[in-house]
Amino acid sequence: MVMLALWMAGCTSVGMHTRERFAHDYGPPMQLRVCVLHTDDVTPQRIDTLIAAVNKEFRSYGIDVVVPWARPWQRAGFTHERLFDDIVRREVEAPCDRLVAFVDRNAGDALWGLVMPEVLGMVDDPTHTRGYVVATRVSLNQVFTSPAKATVHEFYHLLGCPHAESMDACYTRIVALKNARLADADFVPGIDEDGAFLRTRESANRVMREALAGP
Repeated sequence: MVMLALWMAGCTSVGMHTRERFAHDYGPPMQLRVCVLHTDDVTPQRIDTLIAAVNKEFRSYGIDVVVPWARPWQRAGFTHERLFDDIVRREVEAPCDRLVAFVDRNAGDALWGLVMPEVLGMVDDPTHTRGYVVATRVSLNQVFTSPAKATVHEFYHLLGCPHAESMDACYTRIVALKNARLADADFVPGIDEDGAFLRTRESANRVMREALAGP
């Protein structure tokens, strides 16, 4: 089982937008290629809707999220730890910059949400390249945090944005991320736990393997 330190839960905010959002030069347009795993009840149309919500949010940064492929995937277990453990152990393969699983919800999840804290998404801390999002609506928690909002939240984490009261640090991180991309590289950098950029797919995969192996 992956240690708790390997992930961040999507249960708090990345912050409120401020005027600083429009004070930065985000540079030329950039594609973020997010490869998708999805459970049976998450349809291609649902995936398109959630990606469209992210693209609407990211338009001001000049970031266009595209999906090179979407593949069927079975839930590895009931709890979010089991789900996430399966995802972070997968390599990010070319041409993907990020790997995200879109997960359905069932009656058991609805009951869980009545009595226990519910996690609607996660992104890994060691590389910020892998994550999952609850893509269908079933629990009371999702009345307040829709699948679209949860998806946008977790995709901000895929850019390295931290939890915070305002998004000022996030705007700065997005500028730095776009500037860190090597001109001839086929990869949007990941971000390690210290905020350093992982400029190649190979380095992002290596850092994740090392994190999984432990000390």
